[in-house]
Amino acid sequence: MIINVKNCGAMGVVDDLSNHELPIEAWTDARNVRFLDGYAHQAGGHSQAYGTPSVVPYHVLPVIISGARYWIYASLAKIYAVTITAGAAVHTNLTRQTAGNDVDYAATANSWTSTVLGGIPILNPGNTADPPQQWDLNTANNFAALSNWPASTYCKSLRAYKNFLVALNVTKTTTNYPYMVKWSHPADPGAVPSSWDPTDATKDAGEFDLADGYDQIVDGAALRDSLMIYKENSVWRLDFTGGAYVHRASKVMGTSGAMNRNCIAEIDGYHIVLTTNDIVIHDGVQARSVLDKMTRRWLFNNMDSDNQGRAFVFKNPYFNEVFICYPSVGSTIPDAAIVYNYNDKTVSKRTLPSIHHASFGQVDNSLAGTWASDPDPWSSDLTLWNGGENVPNISRVLMASNDTKLFMLDASSSFDGVQNDWYLERRGLSFGAPEKIKLVKGIRPRISGNTGDNITVKIGSQDDPFEAPTYTSMTHTIGETVRNNCLVAGRYIAVRFEDGTAYNSRIDSYDLEIEELGNW
Repeated sequence: MIINVKNCGAMGVVDDLSNHELPIEAWTDARNVRFLDGYAHQAGGHSQAYGTPSVVPYHVLPVIISGARYWIYASLAKIYAVTITAGAAVHTNLTRQTAGNDVDYAATANSWTSTVLGGIPILNPGNTADPPQQWDLNTANNFAALSNWPASTYCKSLRAYKNFLVALNVTKTTTNYPYMVKWSHPADPGAVPSSWDPTDATKDAGEFDLADGYDQIVDGAALRDSLMIYKENSVWRLDFTGGAYVHRASKVMGTSGAMNRNCIAEIDGYHIVLTTNDIVIHDGVQARSVLDKMTRRWLFNNMDSDNQGRAFVFKNPYFNEVFICYPSVGSTIPDAAIVYNYNDKTVSKRTLPSIHHASFGQVDNSLAGTWASDPDPWSSDLTLWNGGENVPNISRVLMASNDTKLFMLDASSSFDGVQNDWYLERRGLSFGAPEKIKLVKGIRPRISGNTGDNITVKIGSQDDPFEAPTYTSMTHTIGETVRNNCLVAGRYIAVRFEDGTAYNSRIDSYDLEIEELGNW
């Protein structure tokens, strides 16, 4: 009997349900595999870009200056910008100064937030010592305190909404107002707001508390024509109304908020949000879980609870992905991610190079992965001679690594020069007859990649679907092997693909040849 398993990437990983109850196309575990268009690919790698940063980057933000592509990166104490000039990375110190000397910031991990208003980048250290910082896009000038910002005032997050700036979770002098929403007077084009004074009747600045409930404000992000404000256990929508009250707030959700700052990604009129117990997607009215009955419980069981405050989210738009980055158990820095493909509705898992933050934007054209900068081995590289990568330079992801590196995602097939350590596993296959013993005689996988490279194919058996399989290993050579022969018997069958010499491979489908031997 031949069992056909088509569209290997159609369902992704399902960890939370019993493996023997899953559809045959579902996978029970995976690492560093991308599910895309119904196929299972080795995940794209990452390589260093823009040389070596001058400080350990904790936050990144892309900006355009007179057509030149810059990336701002902030450490806990300083702010720099980098661009490519005459083929070389130029790092410029933009830390605020007094009398020509840097005045360091007192940021902490995941405390920075950033926004752009009228083309002006504004970074907020998110503490009770440093006010928000603005930059005039002149590399001869440094960041400075936001103009017209009220003295001795600080906020946890600062976000642009229309031509307003909105401060969230505000501290005035030494008194914290954790439910406060404070907005500026509207800014003129290309300028920052002229006032934050709610008592000035000639201005539209104002403030109020979202006092309903005990949960404090965490962050905010624009969605369509509204600003969504995320508290710890609820979500509110801020809408511009004009008139005497300027803005109106209404409650959207009362059971989910945001886990931390920078835990929100916008996709096609929706927000995907990492909450304290789920990943939800909503349109400002209705919400649903994207991980429930897939990997929701697995994620929170494998996230280090002492360091979950460092988890964050970013979007990889070219591949329709959102990365939910978290520190695995025993780690202090995010070193793993759940990757959700919001078009295919699949989930995969990925290891990360200890990153603090990531963002997507435009990178310099010279970073397109030409021959000189390509780290992949000649024998396994599928890119064209001296050609660019497949990802357009206007939608690249830059990751801020604790190793004092800026990594560009999907810029290489390797992980910073090291081969991708990947696997794809399905346990508990009974083929509708758990009472029967099956003998697997062979597997015929359809795998594309570089001819001559190989991957390891394993067939395992289980008498109990919850026990670890006993595997038989085979080597599949891409472009040469048609069938991998084996003799593996058991009531439940497991299939596993994992790394060999291949840097680029894609599993489309596979067939299993089995014979039923008998009942219990």
